[in-house]
Amino acid sequence: MAKAPSKQPGKKPLNIATSAPTATALARLRELAQPTKKSPAKSKPAKSKPAKSKPATSSAGTSPAPASAAATSPPKAPEASPKAPAKAPAAPKAPKNAPKTPKTPQKSAKAAVRATKVSPLATAPQLTLGSSVLPRVTDMLCRVPKEHVTSPILPVPQLVSEALGLFAVAKLYAERLAKIGFSDAMLQGLQLYAQALHEAQTQLESQRGKQSTPTDLKVVSQALELRSQLLLAARLTLRKDRKVMESLDAIAEGEGLADLARDLLDLALLAETYPAQLSRVGLGLDIAQKARELSRKIAAKLDSVKTPTDEHRTIEDLRNRAATVLHELMAEARLGGAYVFRKEPRIALLFTATHRHGSR
Repeated sequence: MAKAPSKQPGKKPLNIATSAPTATALARLRELAQPTKKSPAKSKPAKSKPAKSKPATSSAGTSPAPASAAATSPPKAPEASPKAPAKAPAAPKAPKNAPKTPKTPQKSAKAAVRATKVSPLATAPQLTLGSSVLPRVTDMLCRVPKEHVTSPILPVPQLVSEALGLFAVAKLYAERLAKIGFSDAMLQGLQLYAQALHEAQTQLESQRGKQSTPTDLKVVSQALELRSQLLLAARLTLRKDRKVMESLDAIAEGEGLADLARDLLDLALLAETYPAQLSRVGLGLDIAQKARELSRKIAAKLDSVKTPTDEHRTIEDLRNRAATVLHELMAEARLGGAYVFRKEPRIALLFTATHRHGSR
């Protein structure tokens, strides 16, 4: 049997872990281990390069995004552009004097439009001087039954004026009036018989003038002017008194010298009853005295007038027939307009008479 190695004094036993061969082996292993660790470290920069390339690609991928945004953004640019011109018209408002000049023609244009819409009476036809309408309608006027003939309820000039104004209004709404039976012949009759009445009145005044002196004609002219002045003054100052307004309507009716003399007496009494009210328009009690004096002169003229001739009676009868036919046409036009435009009061007002009794 082999003998166990004997322990020599002073010598340490060998350690396997610290022996040279093992140390070299360990060193080699460490050396082998080091390159393996370095290799991944070296690979990292290699990997970092592609990593760098990735952000490059990412930046390349993100860079087209602003281009698309720029493609969609152009609509915003035009939005800003319309805003600029919208503000541009506000610029002329800065000068205060500049806008005043263009506004005036606009207001005048609007006023003209309103005038044409609200006042069709401005288009009323005028009387034709020297025309011969009366001979053409004489046969028709003679067919009117005698019991229906009445004298003019208004002074002839006023009646003719209202007829022509009503003709202008009715012509404007002729289609709607035709639906209730107001024919075109009736419409044209307003103008036709207004002209005929004017001619008949002219002939009658000419016939009366043959029996009157220039002084008589001057008195009649003054009486007519004073009568009109007192009527208008009383309507203005006493317009809130219903009874007075009714009496003024009655005074305004009628035609002729006898009626004129009575009207002056009635108006003189009115001026003496309401002196304070009439004084507001500059009329005193002296105007009542003047009215009574003119009435007395006209009455004296009537007493001295000779018996009317047959020619005078014929002309007066023809005048009354023309006034009767014209008044009937006016009444039908007014009533028709009041019915057709019963829901349009502004238009219906155009068909009303300025004289209350004339609208009934």
